[in-house]
Amino acid sequence: MNVQRHERIIQIKQFSRYLYVCLTVARYVFLLTWVLGLAIIFTANKGNFTIGSASFSEVELTWLQRISFALFVSIIFFLLLKLIGHFRALIQSFAAGDIFNKTAIDHARKALFNGLIIYGLYLCTLLGSWIYTAMQSSPISVSVNGNFIFGLMFFGLMYVLLWALEIGCDLNEESELTI
Repeated sequence: MNVQRHERIIQIKQFSRYLYVCLTVARYVFLLTWVLGLAIIFTANKGNFTIGSASFSEVELTWLQRISFALFVSIIFFLLLKLIGHFRALIQSFAAGDIFNKTAIDHARKALFNGLIIYGLYLCTLLGSWIYTAMQSSPISVSVNGNFIFGLMFFGLMYVLLWALEIGCDLNEESELTI
């Protein structure tokens, strides 16, 4: 329901249209990158790989390694495309002026869930590379990257914003019933 006509709502609608176009472009860039990445994985002879803090140079991959690496990359890109799709649907609702509705909140929740899965995969690769580098060095040297803390703070903030959208939706429904 587009009842409010405040100047801030008009600005949100306009900015949401721009963001929607940017997300559409990002979707096609990620699709193209996904296809090119898979082509590189299956056609490259030797390559340099860095996973977390583990570095592999001039590595020749077997077909099983290529397939498993392609599967991992495909899972990441599939989740990224789902995240972008849900975020685009959320922004499309904002562009239409429907900021506090159940559909927008559902898309926000799904986008946040996909982001959490991607972040979980990132943490698993970080842990795996940490274990690999700890096993490779003769005197055990352990270095920990604290960037994961910023990720936790980011997702905490996103959940607070999601709860604010849910409260706004409830208040919007109550105001509709009152009118």
